[in-house]
Amino acid sequence: MISYFLTIFVFFTMYVPLFSVLRRNNLSEINTVFKMILNAVSVFTIVLVVSRYILRTNLLIATNYSLMYFARILTLFLLTEIIILLLDNFFHLGNFFTIIEIRKSTLKKTIQSILLSLLVAVAVFLYKASFWATNTFGLLNPEQLIYNLQQPMEGADTSFIASFLNGPLLVAVICLLLVFPFVLALFRIRFEIHNRFKYIYTVVTVICLAFSSVLIFAAAKNINIAGFYKYFTSSSTFIERNYVDPQKTKLTFPTKKRNLIYIYVESLESTSIDKLQGGQMSTNLLSKLTELSSEGIHFSDSDKKFGGAMQFYGTGWTIAGMVAQTAGLPLKVPVQGNSYANSSKQEFLPGATTINDILKENGYQQTILMGSDATFGGRRSYFTQHGNIKIDDYLQAKKDKRIAPDYRVWWGYEDSKLFAYAKQDLIKMAAKGKPFNFTMLTANTHHIGGFPEKNMPKTYPQQYSNVISFTDTQLVEFVSWIKTQPFYDNTTIIINGDHLSMDAKYYQDIPSKKRHTFNLILNAAGDNSNVKEKNRTFGTFDMFPTTLAALGVKIEGNRLGLGTNLLSAKKTIAEKYGFKVVNEELSQSSKFYNDTFMYSSK
Repeated sequence: MISYFLTIFVFFTMYVPLFSVLRRNNLSEINTVFKMILNAVSVFTIVLVVSRYILRTNLLIATNYSLMYFARILTLFLLTEIIILLLDNFFHLGNFFTIIEIRKSTLKKTIQSILLSLLVAVAVFLYKASFWATNTFGLLNPEQLIYNLQQPMEGADTSFIASFLNGPLLVAVICLLLVFPFVLALFRIRFEIHNRFKYIYTVVTVICLAFSSVLIFAAAKNINIAGFYKYFTSSSTFIERNYVDPQKTKLTFPTKKRNLIYIYVESLESTSIDKLQGGQMSTNLLSKLTELSSEGIHFSDSDKKFGGAMQFYGTGWTIAGMVAQTAGLPLKVPVQGNSYANSSKQEFLPGATTINDILKENGYQQTILMGSDATFGGRRSYFTQHGNIKIDDYLQAKKDKRIAPDYRVWWGYEDSKLFAYAKQDLIKMAAKGKPFNFTMLTANTHHIGGFPEKNMPKTYPQQYSNVISFTDTQLVEFVSWIKTQPFYDNTTIIINGDHLSMDAKYYQDIPSKKRHTFNLILNAAGDNSNVKEKNRTFGTFDMFPTTLAALGVKIEGNRLGLGTNLLSAKKTIAEKYGFKVVNEELSQSSKFYNDTFMYSSK
């Protein structure tokens, strides 16, 4: 922020004398001032490029203001200026062109200047915003972007909003403030190059158009504009051909219904396990979970002990991951638009049948606990409209006086409190003597960098590594507590990552195809000794029927939604068609999806 305002200050100190001499119509002074400005812009641009790509420091957002830092940058400025002066001395760069006339400003030129400046500012905004989006949210797809743009920001972590305002938006505003007066001044100038007279506004217009075009093209490429084109133009019948309607499928619950504790762990990846065991890290950040996994079932995509689910189109953010795991569907946004119940009058996938709907019909009491505002992303609407689940979120915690009215860290309250409240909720639910479905969503491992609690050990140099490792400890301690409770014997526990992490910088050296969400099923019903756990190709939507099967529910055909019961011998749709084919099909629009799930009721 300091660097941005410093940049504005420096440039405006040059604009003041420029417009002063323009007003006096003094050619000698205007030539001197204009060459000084060109010199300053050249030096600043060169230093900016060198510092960014050689010194790996962005001057505009630098946070290290140590004496050594200033010394390095000052030296770079001086060396650059000396080089330019030497070049000017030998090649007479200052005589390349001379301003010979200053014309009066007209309304037409002023409007042209405004339009060109706005074009440049918009181009800069789109460029910065595209990289802000990919750096902030990682593996983006068109529907994820469109879905989140349609949702209210209520309940969101304010740091994301601040980073956008202080990033792309602020840069665009600064660009407009800097470019407009410069372009306006140039539009009044006539100059000569080797005795040939020119109006400079033609050159300025071409440069602005070319610069803006390059930035817009780079922004479009960065956010995968081809994917947006496909989203708006293509259509697929894949979901219609492969969807199994839970309403038309025979489901047989055991006489004694089992309890379910389903833990969505924010951005939890098996990638965080060491390479020897199937992850991608040099050190196992999930050492306690990997040890606990020997007591349960973990599905791996390879022949190694640990792996996980592939991330399919429409399952890559929190509510999408939840929909996939509870309804066996990707979260799709119709081209004609649907706001996914961002108001109380709207519905969230009214035609879908979810595991929560099924459990409600079978007499389960249901609660979802999260340390954030459930309104964000449509989670409140989804869980209340499907299964009438009790929402125990950040707002409810304030109503229940679990936390102070003004208490807020990270997305609401930290995971240590979440696990403590989970114990309280579970004791109450178990005391009612009815089967329960207790769902919870952690938040500490949310990007960027995660939330470091005060008592978190700092074992690793990277904060996110420490947060992941601490979450590993919290999860296993929570499971250990559950094991001591009288309801445990009749309770199945499922721990699953909601989606791949969006911390793009943390995972930047790991190809997306080698990243998988973590999964673990503990205390599943029945004999699962012959279940195929390795070399499975599957997605998080396979958890829908798999969860029911882990509760001892017999599923006719072992398929629900787009999911397959992984505890059975039946192939998943990804194993049948291949990951690329399924992902390609899911990336296209689906009339069946829209008509069946979006715009009709069960």
